[in-house]
Amino acid sequence: MTRKFRLGQSREAQDLDHREAYSHERGGESKRRQRHAERLETGIEAHDAETLLRLPDAGPWLHLPEATLIQRHSQWVDLELADRSILRATLGGKLKGVRLVCGDRVRYSAVPVEPLDPTLPAPLPVRGDGGSPEAQVVAVTPRRTLLKRGGGDDREPWQLICANADELWICAAVVDPPLRPGLLERAQVLALDAGLTFRVLVTKRDRASGKDTLPELDPLRGQGVAIHETSALKGEGIEPLRGLLQGKVVVLLGHSGVGKSTLVNALHPELALRTGGLTKFGTGKQTTTAARWLPLASGGTLVDTPGIRSLSVRGFDRALLGQVFPEFPAEVMENPIAFDAEDEGTLNRLELDYPERLQSLQRLWLEMDDRNPNQNVWR
Repeated sequence: MTRKFRLGQSREAQDLDHREAYSHERGGESKRRQRHAERLETGIEAHDAETLLRLPDAGPWLHLPEATLIQRHSQWVDLELADRSILRATLGGKLKGVRLVCGDRVRYSAVPVEPLDPTLPAPLPVRGDGGSPEAQVVAVTPRRTLLKRGGGDDREPWQLICANADELWICAAVVDPPLRPGLLERAQVLALDAGLTFRVLVTKRDRASGKDTLPELDPLRGQGVAIHETSALKGEGIEPLRGLLQGKVVVLLGHSGVGKSTLVNALHPELALRTGGLTKFGTGKQTTTAARWLPLASGGTLVDTPGIRSLSVRGFDRALLGQVFPEFPAEVMENPIAFDAEDEGTLNRLELDYPERLQSLQRLWLEMDDRNPNQNVWR
């Protein structure tokens, strides 16, 4: 006798995800579930992380005008021209599968493009202009720098953040949410990999006593990392940042609620970005949902990114850790896991000024080698 399942009960996980579990059912929903189950058991091999970052040859298109990609939508992109005006364009056929990102320098052809499918939703307006695409992007020039973070698994090895940036500014609040040194260490890895200047922006400095020297930042101070203490509400520490922005593309990273949008408003009040605050659980409210390319009157550009929960370093070269943790001897850097981070004898022998940094090193070391195989997925 076939066992019947009531609504709310579940079968074995393998049965639910196997395509034959729905082979005798009827209707469109059954077909949808069968296709989903087939995708789960395809067993596609892991993608080559480097291949996903390759760009088609732009040589034949270098005679065309150049622009900066500032946002990508599903069927079109927004471009910033040399005079900082905005142009909407579609993507050429060879670029449909290319992973483009904010900051990419592209070549475009100002020729009539095919009209959009009338059955699809209308494009979103661009800064008050709701016109149709007026050009077509045909090539992407080689990236000078590429800021990225590790992906969730081998099917998506990288999550791209910004291309052709000059500096990475990681924002960390003194309180609400509290300062987390682990995030700063991860951001430093990303900056080193991309070849960007790395700076730490301490926000909400007015929320803590002036006698608080923020000892969590001492390891970075010892490395000579630039640390800027700011209070956007009181206007403290803002003016020096304006000078650093001139002629540069700067990416802002940080947890939700640390005050990135408030800082941007202080640097460029005309933007009047919406700010959030904290939820009842003490976490930040996310007000930025996609990377925003924000040209400033000083000539520089800020790239405001959505608030992050974590920064994955999966797939990055472990050799970068030597620059993030320069206080450790070579014997530790060869295999940090061989040392017990809770053994007082080990810590005394290493003579570490900040013993907790050994645990941070071990976490990043293990995560960099965490390459999940893309096997059959059974729920």
